[in-house]
Amino acid sequence: MKALLGACLLLAGGLVWADSSERLRALIMETEPWGFYQPEQGELQGIWIDIARLLEDETGIEQQKRLAPYARVMESLALGDADISYLIRSPDRDDEVLHAGLLFHFGSVVQARQGIRLNDYEDLLGLRIGVLQGIRLSPRFDQDKRLHKISVRNYETQLNMLEAGRLDAIAGNSLSLAYLQEKRQLDALLGDRLILQVTPVTLQFSRSSGALELLPVMRQGIEDLRAQGRIQAVLDAWAGPDWRVGEPSS
Repeated sequence: MKALLGACLLLAGGLVWADSSERLRALIMETEPWGFYQPEQGELQGIWIDIARLLEDETGIEQQKRLAPYARVMESLALGDADISYLIRSPDRDDEVLHAGLLFHFGSVVQARQGIRLNDYEDLLGLRIGVLQGIRLSPRFDQDKRLHKISVRNYETQLNMLEAGRLDAIAGNSLSLAYLQEKRQLDALLGDRLILQVTPVTLQFSRSSGALELLPVMRQGIEDLRAQGRIQAVLDAWAGPDWRVGEPSS
């Protein structure tokens, strides 16, 4: 990569790249509301698409955005087939990725069908729980072999199976579930919610990426967007306030 591309200038309080032709291969989890194709608009939409565009404007670094299932995103980062993605931070994957800035925190949760009690963790025993392939929600939940966890491709499949009576509960992040609950008008279907942990979400670079010198610029771009409240505004626009579970104290 040209040395010129590795040099950035601090101008007017923002990061500006000397050559804006640099691109990052961004692989984005294909599921609403994070990343999906909107046929009517003929373009990609979603939370990560909006945040990626904010970062492009803030840093001048283009992102070549493609969609893929969650498990393929993680595989591609591990192999270096993608430069970046937007994902929860999972310590067991820190040998595969580098973190380029905290975006926000959300809750890793399990939500049961109406009529199923979910007051504490032990209430999960005996339930058929839908989980995304390869997802990490909390160490206790991820490693608990007592639980009946059913692997599915995306959140939409989870909800379809829940509506059909093939699942008793669904596991995932509080933002996705809040968005889909509102979109599909599932208040009568979904009941108790158990918070497994509060989880950081970061921009992640593949350790095998050939563009790691761009990481500091992307980190600064994220810090600036957070300080301006622009990332929070994107999240609230997609999911409203019900996704919030609070951020851990430092």
